[in-house]
Amino acid sequence: MVPPPLTSFDDRVNALLDQMSDEEKVGQMTQITINLILKDPSKPWNEIEVDPDKLRIAIQDYKIGSILNVAETGAYALSQWQDIIGKIQDEAKKSRLSIPVLYGIDSIHGANFIRNAVLFPQATGLAATFNTTLAREIGKISAHQTRAAGIPWSFHPQVDIGRQKLWPRLWETYGEDVKLVKDMGRAYMEGMQGDDITSRENVAACLKHYVGYGLPLSGQDRTPAWISDRHMLEYFLPPFEESVRAGVVSVMINSGEVNGIPGHANYHLLTEILKETYQFHGFTVSDWEDIIRLNTRDQTADTPKEAVRQSVMAGVDMSMVPFDYSFYDLTLECVQDGSIPRSRLDDAVRRILRVKYALGLFDGNNAWPDSSALDTFSKPEYDATNLQAARQAITLLKNDNNLLPLSIDRISEINKLVITGPTANTLTSLNGGWSYTWQGTDETIYPRNLTNKTILESFRTRLGTSNIDYYAGSSFNTLFNIDNLLNAVEQASYILVCLGEQAYTETPGNINDLTLDEAQLQLVEEIKKRTSVPIITVLAEGRPRIIRRIVDLSSAIVMMYLPGMEGGQALVDVLFGDYNPSGRLPITYPKYNHHLSTYDYKWTEVKGGNTIDVEFEFGHGLSYTTFSYSDLNVPSKINWNDQIIITLNVRNTGLRQGDHTILLYVSDLYRTITPPNKELKGYQKLSFEPNEQKQIQFTLDRHDLSFIGIDLTRQTEPGLFTITVGNLSANFTLVGEDQPGS
Repeated sequence: MVPPPLTSFDDRVNALLDQMSDEEKVGQMTQITINLILKDPSKPWNEIEVDPDKLRIAIQDYKIGSILNVAETGAYALSQWQDIIGKIQDEAKKSRLSIPVLYGIDSIHGANFIRNAVLFPQATGLAATFNTTLAREIGKISAHQTRAAGIPWSFHPQVDIGRQKLWPRLWETYGEDVKLVKDMGRAYMEGMQGDDITSRENVAACLKHYVGYGLPLSGQDRTPAWISDRHMLEYFLPPFEESVRAGVVSVMINSGEVNGIPGHANYHLLTEILKETYQFHGFTVSDWEDIIRLNTRDQTADTPKEAVRQSVMAGVDMSMVPFDYSFYDLTLECVQDGSIPRSRLDDAVRRILRVKYALGLFDGNNAWPDSSALDTFSKPEYDATNLQAARQAITLLKNDNNLLPLSIDRISEINKLVITGPTANTLTSLNGGWSYTWQGTDETIYPRNLTNKTILESFRTRLGTSNIDYYAGSSFNTLFNIDNLLNAVEQASYILVCLGEQAYTETPGNINDLTLDEAQLQLVEEIKKRTSVPIITVLAEGRPRIIRRIVDLSSAIVMMYLPGMEGGQALVDVLFGDYNPSGRLPITYPKYNHHLSTYDYKWTEVKGGNTIDVEFEFGHGLSYTTFSYSDLNVPSKINWNDQIIITLNVRNTGLRQGDHTILLYVSDLYRTITPPNKELKGYQKLSFEPNEQKQIQFTLDRHDLSFIGIDLTRQTEPGLFTITVGNLSANFTLVGEDQPGS
């Protein structure tokens, strides 16, 4: 079933528009944060209350159409949310036209601003699963728990492509590859919106951040990106186009700038590309305070009023103001003096109302929370899906001499498992930003029933306290007195060193050096000086922090990304062999600070004396079993309009069951625009029993061989191509329409 197009609601939308005053229309374009309607936003989360007078001012005086967020003290209980949303919609019902408020929230790894919601792996970890079915299911669960609160709109998925390793929002992306980001983003969006977003099981998705936000030259958040038109069309726009054409209903704008034009003032990208070329009929929403920043930060507007005019005329439909009503006042001035035509005002409001109608907010009680959702909010299968996702995300980067899985028989009260490191006993490093609070750094706000979910406590649950020695060893940036730790490691069975990053997002997560903090590297080095007991290094991090100094010191290295609340249990399951790791890197893991390559590098980067030297390649990920590839079959000649059928056999040649992702790359050997060395064009994740063989088939077509040409149009050129799958490769020739053989 395909959801109805947004334009199918236009009769109802236009009838309502005809009744609206300028003030009511501008109110629909104005989004404020919840702080403006609370009695005291600084109170603890469980004491938050809506102020009836402030709410009345927002809805009746300023005709506000949208509210977002939680106050700084963090996530609310489900019953609190239902009370808050109910009061907002009650007040909206009293307005002249009874237009419901559209409430939005950042549910980016589950409904992370609702207490006791499932907190899934963050996006980069989910991408490591290469499992779009799982992404769709997680989107569906996140939507269910978000809508249970009465919130019908989530600011996710993030389909910026993550190609700048320093960027503090890298972990919010699905990695560096165009196809993977397209597929995972679309699957997650479809899970959220479902077939019918009027259902209280679904929410409106919001793609972000359109577009090019993820490649700041400096690596600092919200700083300039320089992206040519060709690169924009080749790498950055396709994931947005994919989900727009698949039916997403809202898009959030890039907070940064591209080629000197702020995202919120970019008419070409917002109107000509998104709305006209891609035929996007939903609405665009600014990011936090970014219209104001056209004046205060970007300095393309010499007054706040000019900032409003620039953004609205560029194509921004709704302003996340969010702390005042300035956008309302200034937009009204612009409409009244003609600097924003009423035709543009109507276009923006029409787009917003389409989504409100599509969500069913005008129908019956759909705008109000469903009280029965209190009983169906949590289901055991949600936690099972979360554990499955965390397990599948974990990526085994190194495993010397098959050290892993660990032998539980070697661990005893005499020869203990020693656990150390700053991420060993904290939930914040497993979940990252957007976890109960914006930065996700407040450990105290996590519900008490979840405190046994850390890595340390998960191992204690499995092994018992007496078989484990725990020493913090270091904070993220300070080495402690580790004499007791060093004495303990001499008799250890294994040493588990848990490293990584404290929680962060956006500008507070800026760093000047991708190298992991000195104290954490020293922790491993000091342990290695003292003992030959094998070290298992575990990385819980949002970016691939450089660990070159300790790679050879570690017998095994495990990448967890930001695995969510089941990350600790998933790690136990993987390290003891209850689950065979199957994650693959969705990013290239660098070895050097100034050599931040991506897997699809150009040939000039490895010719003429140049080299690519990374720590771990994109797609790298080990298993406790082995897989062999054979019998790759690719036709030697492909006609212009034919499908390209590629087959091969894959066998599990080891003794354990294992999930395995087969990656297919295409190399265009010669073309008018210099080709990358390879591009991912297909992948399949399958489960194999020991000695089981499966025939794998991939189907490509001419579009999969295309690129953005000199004239900035997508095109395919005939010629020689190489298919690579694992250790196998084969060439084929694509024959053009006017060539012999076609």
